[in-house]
Amino acid sequence: GPPKKHCSSCCGRPAGFDRTAWREMGGIRLYTEAMKYLNEERLQNLCMIEAIRLGHAEVLHTARQAVLLRETRSGAHMLYARNYADGRPLIEALAGQQVEALTVNRADLCRAAEEMLGLKMEFEFLHAAYLDDRAPKPTGRLEIREAEERMAPAITDLYPYLDEDGVLEHIRDGRLFAGYCKGEWIGFIGEHPEGSIGILEILPAHRRRGFGYDMENFMIARVYNRGQVPFVQVKVDNEVSISLQRKLGMTLADKSCFWLSKA
Repeated sequence: GPPKKHCSSCCGRPAGFDRTAWREMGGIRLYTEAMKYLNEERLQNLCMIEAIRLGHAEVLHTARQAVLLRETRSGAHMLYARNYADGRPLIEALAGQQVEALTVNRADLCRAAEEMLGLKMEFEFLHAAYLDDRAPKPTGRLEIREAEERMAPAITDLYPYLDEDGVLEHIRDGRLFAGYCKGEWIGFIGEHPEGSIGILEILPAHRRRGFGYDMENFMIARVYNRGQVPFVQVKVDNEVSISLQRKLGMTLADKSCFWLSKA
């Protein structure tokens, strides 16, 4: 069928929420104000915008030009602030609460979160988003299907950022996919709980053949056809991945964010 329509303005109540539920979540004004501030830097804040639009966000505070929310699928807190003075009080508001992971959009707020919340900065990243008005065409070189549970030990060995339980959780949730070339397993890719495309790894024997492009192209189309904005979070120093995003037609944010987690 035809591609699903995408929300170009990213405003209004989250998709799928009726008016009663919308009010119960905190009210139209709170969420509308959050969207107003976040859309001032849309690409930088795309993860937060999509979380609100799709109904996966609990907006905790809006104060002047600052937004703090909790992404409900991953449990991660996310903070955007135009200025340090507007963002610091929201970090202070988290002190004493259970914060396992946090993203912020400023280096000074990253340092403040480390000091006040005992978090550790894991990496600095850029959002890259697919903003075209049609899904990318499949490359046709690979067969790509949901990964199988028996693959979990091998995937864990190849991808150091998830333990075996985490890999199994992704597989059981239908968020991890395996690619095959002429019947041979060549790599995998998936979605992180907060919705970003990632977990991309090509097996050593099959690298430098362009399979990373094929795998991510598949995921972009899959996410797009669900009516969502496909996006990735790429480390600022990962030149290979940044180059891949550009080849895939992804638009990169011009400002970075920081991912922190429990030290």
